[in-house]
Amino acid sequence: MTYLVDVTPESAGWGFSGLRVLDLAADGSHRVETGDAEFVVLPLAGSCTIESGPDGAELTGRDSVFTGVSDFAYVPRDSGLTVSTVDGGRFVLVSARARRRPPFRYVSAEQVPVELRGAGPCSRQVNNFAVAAQA
Repeated sequence: MTYLVDVTPESAGWGFSGLRVLDLAADGSHRVETGDAEFVVLPLAGSCTIESGPDGAELTGRDSVFTGVSDFAYVPRDSGLTVSTVDGGRFVLVSARARRRPPFRYVSAEQVPVELRGAGPCSRQVNNFAVAAQA
């Protein structure tokens, strides 16, 4: 499996965080071992199923990043993680090294805090995925 983007703390010279963009064809799947990092799986386009040991979630996703906020899944460190999709899609796997191991968590799109910042031509919408209040 080749990621469209594969940034690890080592490859970027960062201490803690990483980012992978996974493009899966219809009926595709991909497995990742989280190791010492926790992961957030966020659909960029399409829907998917997340499995992690006894835990799992169906992510409804979205058509594209411009069509709305998406649901997502949090997967703790020291876990196996499988992303699978029926119709194909693009998914981001954001990681951060972690000491604690909170439980697996599914967060619906309706639970994602959305803020409007700035004004006029400098206004923008910020979708606050995986904020501390959701943990």
